Amino acid sequence: MEAKSPLVAFLLSFIPGVGHLYIGRIIRFLFYAGGFFGPLGFMFLLLITDGNVYGNDIAVGLVISFIFACLNMLDMIITIANGKHRAFQPQAVVQNGIVIEPDPLHVVEQQEKTKMMMLSILPGLGHMYMGLMQRGITLMITFIGGFGVVLFVATVLRTPSILVLWLALPIIWIYSMFDAMSLLARKQRGELLEDQSLFAHVEEHLASGKKNRATAMILSIFPGAGHLYLGLQQRGLQLMGLFLISIFVMDQLRLTLFLFLLPLLWCFAFFDVMVQLRKLSEHGLQDEPFVASFMPYQRWIGAGLLLVGIYYLLDRIAQQVIQPRFHELWRQYVEFKYMIPTIVIAFILILLGIKLLFGTNASNKERYRRED
Repeated sequence: MEAKSPLVAFLLSFIPGVGHLYIGRIIRFLFYAGGFFGPLGFMFLLLITDGNVYGNDIAVGLVISFIFACLNMLDMIITIANGKHRAFQPQAVVQNGIVIEPDPLHVVEQQEKTKMMMLSILPGLGHMYMGLMQRGITLMITFIGGFGVVLFVATVLRTPSILVLWLALPIIWIYSMFDAMSLLARKQRGELLEDQSLFAHVEEHLASGKKNRATAMILSIFPGAGHLYLGLQQRGLQLMGLFLISIFVMDQLRLTLFLFLLPLLWCFAFFDVMVQLRKLSEHGLQDEPFVASFMPYQRWIGAGLLLVGIYYLLDRIAQQVIQPRFHELWRQYVEFKYMIPTIVIAFILILLGIKLLFGTNASNKERYRRED
């Protein structure tokens, strides 16, 4: 029987019980999977049948599921670190009546892979174990520093939405683990490993002047990063700054009316990178500022920003002056305030409808006149 992969078992353990099922532990699979999914399924049944599920019940169910998930992962880590489970041990095979024992060198290499995988749970530690100090320290600082910096900024600015940047940490963690396993495989093949920092290859790639299409599209997941990779500094910084400032302003001023603009801005930045890649392959790139495309509408944008600023300034003044003294007037004002988003959206829809009804015909007449 072929030995099971500790890496596969570890990754499958993120779904409670599945990793233990992979190595043949049926009872532990039932125990951990039942302990994790049981409370969640019970709460779901209560929700669809009774509809009255209290917050305390949900909290207790989530805590129980979390405890079973942690026990499941801890059990798997101990099992893999021990390395004595029969599922991870190469077994003797019989071919043509001859018993072939596992190669001792293969057993040692498998044990080394297991140890490397366990060390790589903390990014960079496995690289340090192989003597690649620069690469290991770079990965560790990038992971821990990214976690700390995002938490610090979110705490100082009191903006929890910034914590969305933590989504980059699992990418760093997965890259670190697979990079360590890849380097270990090269070491076991007898290749000489060069201790380079994580950014050494990036610097060499940037110095060569070649731009990778896949890299640009992956970086464009964060608005502006793909443009910076392509060398479009002005456009990239403006898109990135606009995206981050929009999140901060909308969170601070509670501008829920304009939250739909964030996905629009993200989509624009993502697909704009594709447009720039096509231009790169055709006739080269030109760093055109993103803000310049709005210059024909600067008066309308300026008037809109002025009105929004005046509204929120008066709203804050009204909250401090009217609310303590005139409760009835404040109640009427709040009712009118919650009508404003509906009024604004209706006004925008009316303008767009008028534009589509009359503007299109006028433009078509002008186009036909030019053709004649």
